[in-house]
Amino acid sequence: MAGDSPDRPRLTVYALRRWFPALARHIPDLLTAYLVPGRLAPRTREATMLGVASVNRCRACQAVHGRWSRTIGLRLDELAPAEMLAYAYGQKLAIAGVPGTELPAGLSARHRREIEAAALLMELANLAGNRFLTRSSPGPRLQVGNLRTARLLDLAMRALDRAGIGRMRSRTAGRALGDVLEIGIGTGLNLGAYPANVALHGIDLSDPALSIAAVRADRLGRQVVLTLGDAAILPYPDRSFDTIVATFVLCSVANVDATLREAARVLRAGGTIRLLEHARARHQLIAGLQRRSAPAWARASGGCRLDHDVSRAVQQAGLRVVDERHRAGGILVEIVAAAANGSDLRP
Repeated sequence: MAGDSPDRPRLTVYALRRWFPALARHIPDLLTAYLVPGRLAPRTREATMLGVASVNRCRACQAVHGRWSRTIGLRLDELAPAEMLAYAYGQKLAIAGVPGTELPAGLSARHRREIEAAALLMELANLAGNRFLTRSSPGPRLQVGNLRTARLLDLAMRALDRAGIGRMRSRTAGRALGDVLEIGIGTGLNLGAYPANVALHGIDLSDPALSIAAVRADRLGRQVVLTLGDAAILPYPDRSFDTIVATFVLCSVANVDATLREAARVLRAGGTIRLLEHARARHQLIAGLQRRSAPAWARASGGCRLDHDVSRAVQQAGLRVVDERHRAGGILVEIVAAAANGSDLRP
């Protein structure tokens, strides 16, 4: 992509050779998908295309299709079962390509061809948008910070990881199961800790940080769907994930309660939310120093909460703490939480 995010997939000669022949074979299906009575349901078709765009992160395409989705009443947090399958199919096609992606079940042969055609059209549109429309895209810019800031933060966090926090990351992310969402994935420092068999999604407000995460994922051979968005307004349907992971995120989000409630909304029954955060120390002297330093620290760090009570915030959001471990006198805390009426899982 031209500009500041070279990791985004772009239209290249290789991409044309990979995607265009398949699209050309589906031109009759594109015509029926848009023009012929009895065509694939527009909401299902649109959910497929949004799934593709969520992987490629083309701002122009996301802006256009975001507006069209609102026009036809399609909301990512209220998808019908067929639309959820279509959205997931679009994501998988964008990652694995046509041969490696199974079409959703329950569709007629004609509709199966049409949904594949729509996904292929969106894939090529995304690649072209990332190459040619990035700088002029009218879409909203959610990004926080810049690439230099993201790199400096990544460097600082890697230094802390070598000092011991890396082991805590490994415990938090390494025990994730099933379909996993990491909120505030940042530059992807947890990517290497996840089990190989999880299906991983990550969301973050910082586009530059996601650029670094994409490069890190490619280097590790880790498949991950990266989404630019706000953890307090997650663009996923209810009960989408088995595990939610967040490391050093709640200290900085604008609305802790909304973020935790959104995490609970997209969590499946029996799932867990796994947190690693810095928090108010248990030692009264240290806690007092944190409290007095908190206003200055927040101004210097862009709003980071130095002395927040993570356990209390989790419980106030309607979650139940399954396991809680304090380190460094309580300054660092690892929490496993579940829905208030859920069953305990392995901490």
